[in-house]
Amino acid sequence: MKPGSILFLFAAISTAGGQQNARDIVVVSTTDVHGRLRGWDYYADTAETERGLSRAATIVDSVRAANPGRVILLDAGDLLQGNPFTFVAARVTKDTLNPVIAAMNAMSYDAAAIGNHEFNYGVPYLERAINQAHFPFLSANTYEPNGSAAFRQWTLVLRAGLKIGIIGATTPGVMLWDADNVRNEVKLGDIVPAVRSAVADVKAAGASVVIVTLHSGLDEPASYDTVTTGLPSENVAARIAREIPGIDLIVYGHSHKEMRELRIGETLLTQPKNWATSVSIAHLRVVPNGDGWRIAESHADIVPVAGHAEQRKVLAATDANHRRTIAFVKTSIGTTPVAWRADSARIKDTPLIDFILETERKATGADLASTPAYSLDASLDAGPITVAELSRLYPYENTLKAVRITGKQLKDYLEFSNRYYTSVDMRTSPATLVIDRTIPGYNYDIVAGADYTIDLTRPIGSRVTSLTINGRPVAEADSLTLALNNYRQSGGGGYAMLRGAPVVYDRQQDLRQLLIDEVARKKVIRPADYFTKNWSLVYPGAPSR
Repeated sequence: MKPGSILFLFAAISTAGGQQNARDIVVVSTTDVHGRLRGWDYYADTAETERGLSRAATIVDSVRAANPGRVILLDAGDLLQGNPFTFVAARVTKDTLNPVIAAMNAMSYDAAAIGNHEFNYGVPYLERAINQAHFPFLSANTYEPNGSAAFRQWTLVLRAGLKIGIIGATTPGVMLWDADNVRNEVKLGDIVPAVRSAVADVKAAGASVVIVTLHSGLDEPASYDTVTTGLPSENVAARIAREIPGIDLIVYGHSHKEMRELRIGETLLTQPKNWATSVSIAHLRVVPNGDGWRIAESHADIVPVAGHAEQRKVLAATDANHRRTIAFVKTSIGTTPVAWRADSARIKDTPLIDFILETERKATGADLASTPAYSLDASLDAGPITVAELSRLYPYENTLKAVRITGKQLKDYLEFSNRYYTSVDMRTSPATLVIDRTIPGYNYDIVAGADYTIDLTRPIGSRVTSLTINGRPVAEADSLTLALNNYRQSGGGGYAMLRGAPVVYDRQQDLRQLLIDEVARKKVIRPADYFTKNWSLVYPGAPSR
């Protein structure tokens, strides 16, 4: 769709149809922006044209121009964390006005759900951002330790003479993933009963239309074991639509997918693409119904932001932090004489992943260390090593921990990780590994400190054919220490075998910063400083160790 056609399209939609006194409410939404405020890739230090809230803002302006007084702008969460821009805002400059909030204020958002990543920098940081916003952050299922609501649960806005109720909610996985940040601060409960109660509240307050902005996936399996953790599922948008009457629209996020529209019962659901790659535009046609109103028709569409100009107000609101971030990521902290690559890191042992693992082991003194290969595009080029390169290698706001585990837990850990490969396709030459596309690459872990072999031709759950430490087979009762990030230590990604493992190291050290400090300390790093071949995958045609 050409940018110039946006105004015509939505003007046509808004005037089409018609029962007398019908009113068209237009809901524009974003989700999982993760710091992509501008059209700039801070890892590559280049402009990009396919995403960015500054481009989404231009679409919002067009929709508002075509539908004066009838547009609601929402976000479904995960705004305050996600890339170097947000890291610099939170950890480096600590501006009085959060630049993410400044951009959202400039766009006149009406409400935003609180996402799980909003807690990555701690509850006080989130609260400061909320206090700066000209719109409410909502989470109906987040509570103070005494059981009272920690944040606003819902809000009302007036559009076209109608009261519109907006309810927010947050995936309860925060209790695992950010346990250290929320402990004794807030508690996140089951989304479904919280939203059910909030729907009753907004209707009692006079809402003619009810919208839920939800940081929770559609119906995907939870990334954690709900039985062992005792937590409700993280992905319940479909359940809410099925089980709670009276909801007209659900804007959902968290899963980083895109859904133009889906109807479950009387409820319309939509999900724009993450990183402000697209916006969703939903139309709710409301008609009189006795003493009240009802939705006569609803539909949604997805508009990619690619090709749209960047809005000046958002650029101005983010300019200072943008310039600081560019300077920050260009900072050279050391050098390397050779290039390091991660492109094959999930099929064979590589120095780049060992760099992360050995830095973890050195900091904690643990026997073992684990990490995913977060991006197969990550690399360190020969020459200066910049903050941007290390940020691309380790993009998440994780802290380092170490736990005490048994030999059995270690074996279970490795077996669970290698579910990532479902099978080996023997029809090709060489054989091809078949990946389970439902398992993100960041949930496939690699371990240092033990020598192990994974035979992918064997059934899932019985693939570890060799597991030794210092040449001795690991026994089930062996006591070992394992360095890992806080997300995995909490059981994140479904690693339930780690639940309850005693924590033996926790200094709240940012893992990315540890990597930066390691390079800065050594000045020059070489693969031989970190690399030890200790694991291999076995299948026909596998790379040699």
